[in-house]
Amino acid sequence: MRKQTGDFPLPASLIIMLTLLSTVLTGCWSKYELTERGFVMGVALDETKDGKIEMLTQIYRPASVETGKSATTQTSSVSIRTHDDTVMEAIRDIPIHLGRKAQWSHTRIIIVGEKLARNQDLGKTLDIFYRDHEPRSSVKLLISKGPAHKMLEKQPLIEQTTAQQILRTEEFSYLNAAKTMDTTLLSLLLQRESAHPDAVLSYVYNEASPEESMSTAGLALIKDGKLKKIMPPDKVEGLLMLRNDYHSGVLETPCSGMKGEKETAEVLSLQTAMTTKIHDGRPQVSFHIKGELAITELKCSSIISFEDEQKFIEKFSAAIVRQTGGTLRFLQKNKLEVIGIGNQLYRQSPKEWLKLQQDWDEQFAQLPIEVKAELKLVTGGTINSRPSS
Repeated sequence: MRKQTGDFPLPASLIIMLTLLSTVLTGCWSKYELTERGFVMGVALDETKDGKIEMLTQIYRPASVETGKSATTQTSSVSIRTHDDTVMEAIRDIPIHLGRKAQWSHTRIIIVGEKLARNQDLGKTLDIFYRDHEPRSSVKLLISKGPAHKMLEKQPLIEQTTAQQILRTEEFSYLNAAKTMDTTLLSLLLQRESAHPDAVLSYVYNEASPEESMSTAGLALIKDGKLKKIMPPDKVEGLLMLRNDYHSGVLETPCSGMKGEKETAEVLSLQTAMTTKIHDGRPQVSFHIKGELAITELKCSSIISFEDEQKFIEKFSAAIVRQTGGTLRFLQKNKLEVIGIGNQLYRQSPKEWLKLQQDWDEQFAQLPIEVKAELKLVTGGTINSRPSS
């Protein structure tokens, strides 16, 4: 038998099928070229004096590079300002000025001005961003102090565009400083559709002097779709603890008898368990917080014995109770329950929740809430400040 050494020929039927398939394959799902699109990085929405929508859209400017040269003097973005009765009409006016169609798949942030957030329902204002297929649900969503367009008009400190700069400050303010929350289009939708729809959004504002950059700290508290109250940064840390959403931060305690002196400890981990039940038609709520600490500044404590270590831990446990207590008083005074108590009561007992839901704001304002903290000292840093066993 002769041994065949060449390639096997393809059957004629397979060749015909592959030829037919190649005629329907394309390299791109749409007919648009890159030069026909303007990639949106950030959007600022404000309300005009006559109640219309004013939109500033920050669009990425592609770098123009010649042989041996780079365009270092060009800014990385351009801003297009449009206004109309609706957000959609304002979007459609962008090509009038840009000469390109806006592409929303790479959008980083949406900022809503304080005036617009107080006067118009956010769900209705942002409806186009939920319905359109281009914007992602992970787009960061923030409320600004004053006009939103002023935030995007600032120069970025280290990122290429202001939109990216604000995105990073929001993320790290949440993860490392516990001064805000990471909020997106999706998170607002989930909060609005929950059993108790009070919501929180990240807050951005300018510093006192115009030349300074913006800061992302604090929270905008939303009720019935509109901005009702701004939570200051010093209350946010307690809210994150109560919501079991705390990643990392620093605790401070004053030194007794030493004016102005404080000791600090870094929170390495923190877990919160919320216990809720309904007894005789009334809700009962308690929080148990567990965490691990690392000494960062030791100014007035001396940890020589295990008794000293216990006193140090108790001092910072009391600081957590004070921190969460201040947050609870702020929320109860303003009748804004954004902790998630109502949602947990609904999951546990939907029928009972329907009764509580009718006047939940008033009940929450009068609700006695117990908070306990249990901490563990893990390390004193590179200096051994802990007693040896």
